[in-house]
Amino acid sequence: MKTAKTAAGIAAALIVAAGASGCSIGSSVGKQAADSAQTLVATLTKASDEASKAGSAEVKMTVTMPENGGKPVQMNGVYSWGNGLAMEAEMPAKDLEMEDLVADGTITYRLVQGAYYYGIDPAPDGPFKGKSWLKLDASAVLGEKGAAAMNSGNNDPTAGLKSLKWASDVTKVGTEDVNGKKSVHYHATVPTSKMGDAAATFGAVAGSGVTELVADIWVDEKGMPSRLNQTFGGSTINVDFLSFGVAKDIAAPPAADTADITDMVKNGGAAKG
Repeated sequence: MKTAKTAAGIAAALIVAAGASGCSIGSSVGKQAADSAQTLVATLTKASDEASKAGSAEVKMTVTMPENGGKPVQMNGVYSWGNGLAMEAEMPAKDLEMEDLVADGTITYRLVQGAYYYGIDPAPDGPFKGKSWLKLDASAVLGEKGAAAMNSGNNDPTAGLKSLKWASDVTKVGTEDVNGKKSVHYHATVPTSKMGDAAATFGAVAGSGVTELVADIWVDEKGMPSRLNQTFGGSTINVDFLSFGVAKDIAAPPAADTADITDMVKNGGAAKG
């Protein structure tokens, strides 16, 4: 088994996941319309409140990052934030260069309590012998501060709307169809210096040289976010919210079936022992 290649692919997946959760905090921050500032803040704050109350959402996501060679990585699954941030999604193994770990070409990915899990086919030998899940702590890529920010109570894919007051260059783009939903499109720029606790996670993903986040959000006729697009530096995250209030218990896999690869990733892909 190519452990170095495996570690690289897993690290890329972690960065993708961090961008989806941590940066969506700041990106939702920047959505506004063409009316008065107070009206815009009230409209989008309500959208944030209603979405947050839902506690979960089915999402379709595409992430492009320089760290992964600019190759788009796709995830389709469920976010849950009612009892801590969690996610379960399906990802094409080829997007992560992890084809040698699964026979069907798909990686099942989970985020639970600050750790990332990747479902694999049990290996007959090697460092992952008999294991069907790989575990990676968020701190391995995000650092301790970044991981703590990602696990904060305000870190879900909708919470950033509450920070709308920090957005600049705000415009209402117009009305568009998003997955069959009539939605109003808003555009804004958010200074990273105004992102609060999300800045640590954002910095781990985007790098220290990025000073702003360009964000677009679409809000449907029910006042719920239907799409969220974010650009920061050379990275982009596009999220479609397909439905809200999806009841799903996302649990960590059994410890006996899991191989912890955190140290391997921290060591640049070198497995110990």
